[in-house]
Amino acid sequence: MENVGTYNFVTESYLVDFQGEVPIPMLGNYMLHAAAAHAEERGFGYADMTRHNLAWVLSRIDIQVDEYPRMSEPIAVQTWVEDVNRLFTSRCFAVLDREGREIVHARSVWAAIDLTTRRPSDLMKLDNFMRFICDKKCPISKSAKVPHAEDAPAIQYQVKYSDLDINKHLNSIKYMEHLLDLFDIEKFRKQKIRRFEILYLAEGKYGMNLSLHLKRQEDTEQYIAAICDDTGKAICRAAITWE
Repeated sequence: MENVGTYNFVTESYLVDFQGEVPIPMLGNYMLHAAAAHAEERGFGYADMTRHNLAWVLSRIDIQVDEYPRMSEPIAVQTWVEDVNRLFTSRCFAVLDREGREIVHARSVWAAIDLTTRRPSDLMKLDNFMRFICDKKCPISKSAKVPHAEDAPAIQYQVKYSDLDINKHLNSIKYMEHLLDLFDIEKFRKQKIRRFEILYLAEGKYGMNLSLHLKRQEDTEQYIAAICDDTGKAICRAAITWE
C-alpha cells in the first residue's frame, strides 16, 4: 500500500528506560518522527503547511502496547492516514519488531490550525489531501471519553525551556513525561502500561504554572490524570491502563 510509510530506527541505549525498554514517551517520539516524514514526502509536511500559514497540531493519541521494544533492537514504524473530515484527520501507527511482528499500535487525531488566528482550518481545502486515506486497519479500539481528574491532589510544575517545541509551546511528548513522573518507580518495576490515552486541550507556554493531577479509577488498574493551568482549567487529560 503506497500510502503506508515505513521508517526504520534502532533503539539506542540513551533512548530506553531503566529496564532497558522503550518507554511510552519515546514510542510517541518515534511515531511523531514517522508522521512528520510521511507528511513531508506527500506534500503536507511542516514546510508545506507553513507556506499556507498552517501548522499541524496533535489533538489526541492513544497508544496500545503488546510488547515493548528493547535496547539495541531494530524496529520499524509504519504510519498511514485513516480518515479525514473538515476539522480533523486520524493517523494510525504500528511498531514492528525485527521479525516484522506488530507489537505496538496507536491511533491519533490531528487538526491544522491557522498560525494567525490559532483556529482550526478546513482540511477539505488542502489540495488532494483526501487521496492519502488508506484502508489499512488499525486493530485497537477507537478513542473513548477521558474522565476528569482535576479534583485529585495536585503537584505543581512550571513550564521551562526544555519543555518547548518549535512552536514555543509545551512539547506534546513532555505532557506524557510529566504525567508518567507522577507514578512511583516501583509501579514501573512491577507492572507494564498497556494503554496510554492523552487528549490535548490547550497549549502550555513558557513560564506557565501548571498543576498535575492523578487518581486511580476504583477497582481497576486504570488511572486518570490531568494537567491544568493556573486558573484550574485542564490543558490535557489522560487515561493510563496498567497490567
